[in-house]
Amino acid sequence: MAFGKKKKNVPPVEEPKEKPTPAYLRDDYPYKAIGEPIIDMSQVKDGIVYEIKCHQCEMSIRSQGQNIRSTYERMKDKGCLGCGNKNLVVKMVDMSKAPKREEMIKEETEKK
Repeated sequence: MAFGKKKKNVPPVEEPKEKPTPAYLRDDYPYKAIGEPIIDMSQVKDGIVYEIKCHQCEMSIRSQGQNIRSTYERMKDKGCLGCGNKNLVVKMVDMSKAPKREEMIKEETEKK
């Protein structure tokens, strides 16, 4: 081995991995947007989860009542955050399979 020369540490070449499908795009995802698109934002109720979705780039934002109303108002003029598409759809999200809030609180207090 010659002095002054270092061996180059070449990392092994990895095969490109296929990215996993996000949970919310899988068929078995329990919290899907349901029903007809909401056109009149006065129908939006606090305490219910809604989704704003762009069908062009699949971007979706979920939030509750008043928050989704204000987010939609800001986005309807500027368009989708991802692609600028102005045809956004608001739907209610089916949260019937979500654990109930009271049950979650009970479980947390029992752990302590």
